[in-house]
Amino acid sequence: MPDLLLQTAIHPLLHGHGHRSSPASPSTACTTGCSFGDHHHEPSRTPSAASSHANLSGASSLSSSTGNDINSTQLADLIAHYGTSSSIAWLDRERYKIWRPSQPILESDFVPVQGYLQKDPFVFAWGNPLVSSPAALEKTARDSRRDALGWATVSCIYEDVMDPGHVIELAGMEKGKEGGHSIRDLRRNLHRAEEEHVDVHEMKRGGWTDEIKEAVEAGIREWKAHRHGMMLDPMTLEPWADESHRRYWIARQKDKVVGVEILSRTGPLSWQIVKCITFHHAPKGTSESLIHTALKDLHSENQSATETLPTIVAPEVTSSEPGAASETTRTPNRVTVSFGITAADHLEPGHNVHGWKVSVLSKTYQAVSGIVGLIKTGQYRSKFQATHEPMYICYPANGFGLIAVGALLMALRH
Repeated sequence: MPDLLLQTAIHPLLHGHGHRSSPASPSTACTTGCSFGDHHHEPSRTPSAASSHANLSGASSLSSSTGNDINSTQLADLIAHYGTSSSIAWLDRERYKIWRPSQPILESDFVPVQGYLQKDPFVFAWGNPLVSSPAALEKTARDSRRDALGWATVSCIYEDVMDPGHVIELAGMEKGKEGGHSIRDLRRNLHRAEEEHVDVHEMKRGGWTDEIKEAVEAGIREWKAHRHGMMLDPMTLEPWADESHRRYWIARQKDKVVGVEILSRTGPLSWQIVKCITFHHAPKGTSESLIHTALKDLHSENQSATETLPTIVAPEVTSSEPGAASETTRTPNRVTVSFGITAADHLEPGHNVHGWKVSVLSKTYQAVSGIVGLIKTGQYRSKFQATHEPMYICYPANGFGLIAVGALLMALRH
């Protein structure tokens, strides 16, 4: 399965551990862009990346900490309750630093948390900060980024979110009625895995043995050894990190472990696929079988836990082929599973980006995505008819060019 794609955002405080960077060397970081998108999160999910208005409009008067007051266990617990698909990466404490304001933010029940990557002279705030409430933050994000600071926005990424019930419905359709090529490909690969006697089941807590863990670790080492080209990944793969908030499914063929899928909780009804890996020589269709089984288990649990559920509504896609976009279909009381961030097939200008800048950024994006094969990730995910929830890259005007793109890629290179 293709590796996940990067996500970027802007946070003016992070450069130099919390100090506003100079105009000549702007801080370049990023948000999921929820404040600019049209989608809606569950009430318990973290709001937009501008969660603290003091961080944006009053940056010069607010100092910050570097996150030494929060340990990995506390961070993991906050992510499980208030996180997004991007904040999972912050648990990689060797690569990510943690920023927190030195003073409480009234709108949040706890001191907000922001994870970031640093590649001098740039700092990349990764995803939305963790806060308890979205109150009064949406308008602040819009006004401060677009108007007060004159920041620019572009969209070339989106989050792929699956409705487990819809995927199960697709996989169970009669032959000839399943729709486009990508859906037929999903069904075909599931059938191949079944013919190869690939068995997928969840490994419950307490069910692991040293032998099974070693088989998983050996498979991951083998998988890493057979990867080729530049690999971009927001976090280092540590299979046993934060086990209390993770769930595991393994694939076996003739009692040999041939794949593993790891999910991490990002809210009461939301999960993020940390990694889905098929080991070397695993039968074709193993990754699809892993994902399908996990979705089936989560959907079954959700149905059992909820007395009444709305009818499953298929995502409104304009096409069944890769690249088709749609509005969010997140429904209250319905479990969702995110693939994470995917590269779009083109760049869309947002605020404060016009004329030749659009052309230059578009060409840069096309060149980068072509070199590292970013688009292929979306092609794989399309077979599950994941909903494309648009994300945005925000940055100071004239502050995100070829040098910043290069710095980001070097920070993510793994």
